[in-house]
Order: sequence, then structure tokens, then C-alpha cells
Amino acid sequence: MVSYDQSSPSALDPDLPHTDLGPLLNGVFWTLTILALVFLLLRLHVKLSRASVTLWRDDHLLILSWIALLISAATTSACVALDYGKHLYDMDPANLPLMPFIAVFAGFFSVLAAAWSKTSFALTLLRLAASSESCNGKRNYMKYLIWFIIVTVNLILGVAMLTMWVKCWPIAKIWDGSITEGRCINPGDIIIYYQFTAGWSGTMDIVLALCPWVMLWKLTMTRREKIGVAVAMSMGVVAGIASFVKMGMLPNLDGDPVDTVAVTIWGGAEGAISIMAASIPVLRTLFQRRKDFTPLELPASPGRGFPGSPMRERDPMATYGSDPQEHVHRVIPAARVARIKSAQENHGQRYC
Repeated sequence: MVSYDQSSPSALDPDLPHTDLGPLLNGVFWTLTILALVFLLLRLHVKLSRASVTLWRDDHLLILSWIALLISAATTSACVALDYGKHLYDMDPANLPLMPFIAVFAGFFSVLAAAWSKTSFALTLLRLAASSESCNGKRNYMKYLIWFIIVTVNLILGVAMLTMWVKCWPIAKIWDGSITEGRCINPGDIIIYYQFTAGWSGTMDIVLALCPWVMLWKLTMTRREKIGVAVAMSMGVVAGIASFVKMGMLPNLDGDPVDTVAVTIWGGAEGAISIMAASIPVLRTLFQRRKDFTPLELPASPGRGFPGSPMRERDPMATYGSDPQEHVHRVIPAARVARIKSAQENHGQRYC
């Protein structure tokens, strides 16, 4: 909570620092937001450029997460316009309590962007787990781990978002330091919970990044393909690092708005990086070499969905080739096309 203290040192004191981190905050936050948009639009372009591909739940949720990031960037800029980024004694008292009120929205949507972007990638992994299960004919227990991550991340981050609005009573006391009546949760306890939240979020990013290595290694793909796809799907590690950095900075907050700028930047970076990381696996197809290869559609559920079969359209997830999100496409040497088509016509060997 930011409040204006009438006993604060004078802004005219030449011995005091007069830092203004507002322009830096604006520049970094909007750069991350625009980069996330570029990755998201490229992802959507790649998917929609294929006639057989439609957007799925993970795509829609990723779009919503970027909208939340945009709202966070806009409200953060509004705070900067109201002197956020300066020391408390340099802020115009007339901007209080409006600036802290807007800051609550900025923090809320920043966390929401992170939660939804992580959930979007987890939904993508659920589709991969389902296809891996079909290929192997065995129950894939990875999907239970992924569901555990989805539930806990949204629950823990959801409580953090709720805390932003209910940590004081009356609620207006959160942003209006002139209200003396009522009570607030101990700020130290809130910092501890926010640290736990950031630590859990970062740890789950690491776990989600490791999941593709386990699932892809069981599929019949070349080692080069497996490594390429797994690396592309492991970029969420960077978002995890952002969470851990934010966790380490939280104990340093002492009530001065300048001290919260770094946490705000890393919080926005977490959501933006998660959006970019979730888009990279799809973008990998833009850089694939297609020379001397013929695209061929293979069944998503082996042995059940050969081309022309109505069963084929039920599986929205492909596990072949470089992009496990796309709809049943695998790049196969032209010399093998005839043999595979023959096998498909005879409902022969399963391909996974």
C-alpha cells in the first residue's frame, strides 16, 4: 500500500535522491507487451494459414492472457503519469489515492496474464499427452501431473489476486492512506505469501518445460526432431527465472514506490515471456527446411483415424513432426509416401 506521509522529507532537500524510474518502466513494459503480441500473432498466422487447422482452447486462452497483459501495461502507464516511479517525497499529494487505486488493477491483470499464459501452455501439453497415450496404448500419467499444475497455479495465483483487493478493511484503506479506521493484513505476511506464489509459479514453469522431454521421447520421431521440439517447448524456463527473480526482490520492499518498480517489471515480464514461450513451438515450423519433402497427413489416433475416416477429425492434437500442436501433419521423405499410403489403405501398421 502506498500512502502519502506529511512528515516525509522535503522534495527540495538536495541531499536526497530524486530518481524517476517511470520512463524506464514504461519502456520495458511496453516493449515486452509488443514482443508478446508479435509472437502471438505469428502463432495465430501459422495455425490459421493451414486450411485444416482451427484455433483451440489454448489459443483462445493465450489471446485472453495477452489482453490481460495489455490492460496491465496501460494501467501501469497511467500510474507513471501520476508520478509512479518516483520516491514518495517527490510525488504530488494530489495524485494520491488515485495512483495506488490504479496500481491495484495493474498488479491484478499482471498476475492474471501470467496465470492464463501458463494454463494455455499446460492445455497444449494435455493434448500432447492424449496423443502420446493413443500412440502407446497405455495410460499416460503425465496428464494427471499437468492437471495438478493447472489447478494449483490458478488457485495459488488466484488467492494472490484476491489478496490485492481484500488485504484491508474497509477496502478503500488499501489505496487511501488517510483512512485511519479499519485494519489490514500484516504487510510482512503478504510479502511471504507473494514470495511463495512466485516460487510456486516459477517451479511449475520448470516442471512444464520438462514434461515435453518425457512425452516426446516415447514417440516414433527422429532424435533430432525430438530434441528440436522439446527445446522449443521448454522456453517456459525463462518465465520461471523471471518468477524467481521477482521472488528474491519482494523482501526488499519498504513502502517507497521506487522500490516496487523492479518487481512490477519482472511481474510483467513473467506473463509476456510465458506468452512468447507458448508460441515458440508453433513458430518453429516457419524455419523448417521443406526441400525434398512431401507433406502427408497421418492419423492422430493410430489404427483408428486413417485419412477419410470420420474418426480422424475428432483428435485436435498432432504428435508428429516439428509441431505437436498442429493438426496431424508430418513431413516425410517422398520415397516413403507411397509405402505409408499403402499401409494406410490396408489399415496396416500404426504410425506414432
